[in-house]
Amino acid sequence: MKIRNIFLPLLIFTLSLVNTQAKETDAPGPLVGSSAPHWSLKTSKGKFEHLGKYSAFKNDQKWKESNDRKVIVLSFFASWCQPCIKEIGELHKLKENYAGDQIEFFLVNLTDFFRHREKDTKKYFEAPSAMEFLQEKGLTDITVLEDPTGRTARAYGVSDVLPRLFIIDKYRTIKMDETGLCSSCLVDVAIPLIDGLLAE
Repeated sequence: MKIRNIFLPLLIFTLSLVNTQAKETDAPGPLVGSSAPHWSLKTSKGKFEHLGKYSAFKNDQKWKESNDRKVIVLSFFASWCQPCIKEIGELHKLKENYAGDQIEFFLVNLTDFFRHREKDTKKYFEAPSAMEFLQEKGLTDITVLEDPTGRTARAYGVSDVLPRLFIIDKYRTIKMDETGLCSSCLVDVAIPLIDGLLAE
C-alpha cells in the first residue's frame, strides 16, 4: 500500500514533466522577436561578411534604399552533426526556390570551435573539415562563415544542440529560432514566413 502511494504521485509528476516539455517544443525559440546580434565573420574563402551589409534597424538613417535590405537565413552547424547535414540539404533546396529574391543564406561553421573546446572528445577532435565534408556531399552553394572562437554562437545562445536555425527580417528582428532538425518546419513554417518577410 505504501509503495503504491509513493508510485502514483511519482508517475503523475513524470507525466506532467513530459507534457511541459511537449508544450515548450511548440513554443517559439527564445530569441524570436529580439534584435539579431551583430556578426562579422570570415567566409571559407577568406572574405568578410557582416549582418549590417544586408539589414538595418528601421530608424537607421544611414541605410540605403529599403529595397536593398534582405532577409537572412542563418544556420549554425558542425561537420560531426548528422542532423545539420540533413538540414543543410533542405536549405539548399530552399535557396534554389528563392533564387533572385531579396534573401541571403549563411552557414556558420562551429567545427573548429568544438574541436578546440573539447580536445578530449573523440567525435569533435576527429571531425572532418567542414568544407571537405560539404564538398563530398555536394552542398557548397551556401556561403560558409567561420566562427572558430564561438563568439557569434554565444551571442545567439547556441549550445551543443545543433543545428540552430535563425530567420532574420530586413530590419534585424529574429523571426524564427529553431533548435535541432525540424524538416517539416522548413516547409510548414519557414516558407510562409519568408514569403511574408519578402513582401514587406
